[in-house]
Amino acid sequence: MEEKQEVKQGKSFLREAVILTASSFAVKIIGVVFKIPLTNILQNNMGVFTAAYSIYAMLFMLSTSGLPVAISRLVSASNGHGRGREADRISIIAIVLFGLIGFVFTALLMLFAPLIGELTGHEQSVAAMRVIAPALFFICVCASMRGYYQGLRNMYPTAISQFIEAFFKMTVGLAAVAVASAKGASVEIQAACAISGVTAGTFFATVFILVYRRFSKKSVPDYSDNTCRTDKQLTKAILLVAMPVTLTAAALYFSQFLDTLIIVNVLHGAGETKETAGILFSAYTGLSVPLYDLLPATLVFPIATSILPAISDALARHKKALASKLTKQSIRISGIIAVPCSVFLLVCGRWCISLIYDIDKWQEPITMASGRVTTAFDEASAALAVLAFAVFFISIVSTANSLLNAYGKQHLPFIAVLIGIIVLTVSEIILLYSPLGIIGAAASSVICYVIVMLIDVFFLRRYCGVKLKLAGMFARPVLCGAVTAGFTWLARTGAVALWKKFVGEGVQTRGASLVILLISGITMVLVYIAAMLLLRGIKESEVRLLPKGDWLANKLIKLGWLKAEPEIAEAQQ
Repeated sequence: MEEKQEVKQGKSFLREAVILTASSFAVKIIGVVFKIPLTNILQNNMGVFTAAYSIYAMLFMLSTSGLPVAISRLVSASNGHGRGREADRISIIAIVLFGLIGFVFTALLMLFAPLIGELTGHEQSVAAMRVIAPALFFICVCASMRGYYQGLRNMYPTAISQFIEAFFKMTVGLAAVAVASAKGASVEIQAACAISGVTAGTFFATVFILVYRRFSKKSVPDYSDNTCRTDKQLTKAILLVAMPVTLTAAALYFSQFLDTLIIVNVLHGAGETKETAGILFSAYTGLSVPLYDLLPATLVFPIATSILPAISDALARHKKALASKLTKQSIRISGIIAVPCSVFLLVCGRWCISLIYDIDKWQEPITMASGRVTTAFDEASAALAVLAFAVFFISIVSTANSLLNAYGKQHLPFIAVLIGIIVLTVSEIILLYSPLGIIGAAASSVICYVIVMLIDVFFLRRYCGVKLKLAGMFARPVLCGAVTAGFTWLARTGAVALWKKFVGEGVQTRGASLVILLISGITMVLVYIAAMLLLRGIKESEVRLLPKGDWLANKLIKLGWLKAEPEIAEAQQ
């Protein structure tokens, strides 16, 4: 009976993850659709937009990142004890408290935008910073409500509001920048117009979720216990959870801000011209990083969001064994999903870039200080291949950080990330000065997330009592990934050769890239699934978490492709 309950709990958190995954996928697709024409319009001046957005992202993390986590965890715990009135009070306090924080950050960014632009060497981004500043207030209010519903295990408000935010970001931003470009506006004005979509998106997302809260009766807390802590106690509890989580998330995204501070200045100091350094920075942040972020953010990060209330609820009900099992399952599933994502970007990253972006604008020869002639497209492709290795590690880090928060150890991820940021800073400066150039920025990200992952796993073992053995958990999935990489490379190479033979030499056109990626992607999926089954890389309990998982697991066991787990068989009798 207990085993059935655990499977049910596992299915629940995975179902919630699927809802957020679908939303994240739609949001990311919209983001890519937004970036394609935007990059084509701004071209080598994309860095003006990126610099303003990265500074907004850092302040966004400082003001909101810990909020959904804190509210989700506290609401889940209160609701688990039947204290629905307390759960409602938590959300109201959070809206007021963090709304004020968002307002302060909005005012500070508008006031000090010129100084920030001067310090970072991105003076052209001042107007864009001021236009995006109000988004900080709106997103604080919106994040408060998202955390409330996540704590009640209702992911629909988060998913829908994220879609609304992305939709208006794209439509308003592209319309504004298109008009500005047609009228011959300056780069500064074009970037400001493009970024106005972010402010519009956060405004409409906030309006939606507040209306949802006013009229929807879908998610109602458990009001069986009328106990409620005082506002002062609840405010203290929110801050105690939110502040460490905020610092952790801000530190993670601080790496993007570090790129804004470091890359251009270090490359210029290493002998590159200011123009060349700016082009490489735009190529790396405009082409490589968005694609690197696309797959884990879409397929893996929702697991981290959905697992937190599930484990918080299990711990509130004193079900430590269930919490430990969900912990191991979430880390394993994150890694299993991340492996093929890494493989795809490693083998096919160059064609992903050429499918999405107009690479003709990035193909002009660049003569480096060393005398080497390259293109921004070639450098971005090489950087993306290196970043592919980081996909696996950042996926585990994302889930592990959420798990530590669920166990009430929210200060530990900050320690791990702080150490990682120090490593990132030192390694990025060293590697950017080396012959690697801009590729060194990608390599430093890999080093950073390896360190953070190892520290997080140590903390889960030491302070949460979860017995994790990375070698045992991921040896077979990684082996399956290596096999998959080999077959995917053969499929991609064959597809390129066939295209050249029957169509022509233009293998970097969008049409060629689409065909090559389809052939490579289908091969990758089929080979990875086959390898995971043949090499026993996935367990029966994990298959049963999938949609129609019970039917699929029974079928695979009957065919001899999946090994039955005795404890599940006993529970089903």
